[in-house]
Amino acid sequence: MSFFLSPIRFIFELIGFLISAAFVYGLALIAAVVFLTYMIADLESREPIIEYVNVVEETIDNVCNRIDGCRIFWDETGKEICPSCTK
Repeated sequence: MSFFLSPIRFIFELIGFLISAAFVYGLALIAAVVFLTYMIADLESREPIIEYVNVVEETIDNVCNRIDGCRIFWDETGKEICPSCTK
């Protein structure tokens, strides 16, 4: 409370407080700018992940022309045999 009695000491204490507050807020502002810069740079450096998937397409070689359908047989290798189908 003694600084209230001396106006010169009050001004010096006020200036000291303002300098220390500006220093702390300046450090916080610098930290915020560095953090935002790091986050933006990290987003740009990420590459999209590309995954290749093998897709097996089955082709139908034989077409059945009968209305009631064809009877399908299987050989030893697992291939379909349709005697009444056309290619």
